[in-house]
Amino acid sequence: MARDRLTQGGQRAAGLLWLGGLTLVLSLVLAAGAGLTTASASCPHAGAHTHQVSLGKLRKAMACLVNHERGSRGLHKLDSNGRLERAAQHHTDAMLAKDCFRHRCPGEPGLGRRVKRTGYTHGYRRFRFAENLGYDNTPREMIRRWLRSGFNRRNLLKRRFRDVGVGVGWGTPKASLPDRKFETYTVVFAWRTR
Repeated sequence: MARDRLTQGGQRAAGLLWLGGLTLVLSLVLAAGAGLTTASASCPHAGAHTHQVSLGKLRKAMACLVNHERGSRGLHKLDSNGRLERAAQHHTDAMLAKDCFRHRCPGEPGLGRRVKRTGYTHGYRRFRFAENLGYDNTPREMIRRWLRSGFNRRNLLKRRFRDVGVGVGWGTPKASLPDRKFETYTVVFAWRTR
């Protein structure tokens, strides 16, 4: 009967190979989570759950996370814009009031008209907008969800955008879900040229 035997040197080599593989796996796991962990450290309140902090702090956390994700991919940061924030907040409020999770709720103008009404486009010949909608437990979780969606990911990482406005509210735009567990977000991305 033949037996496979490892020599002492072979056993040492196998052990080193196993240890090297384990180190590689742990490194990959840590690297995969490092992006959002770093974002959490540099973006206060990124992990804040519903009603733990003010809506203003959640708005700032979301804008910070958007810019962190863009910066980590070599893209320029977006400037917060009060006019876009008004358009985003108006839509968040409409979604929550009407239990409507769409880009245009009944009785509400579409994104283009909402943004134009704020004066963002006044005096500019060319402009473009995009909008991400969602609800989740924390700003960090919302960003993760958007990054897994092709449409929302493209908006978030589009090179041409220059400005951003964030709307946020307590609750969810779906009557079937418990409001106390969620925050609803509208993020408007835009650029304009004269």
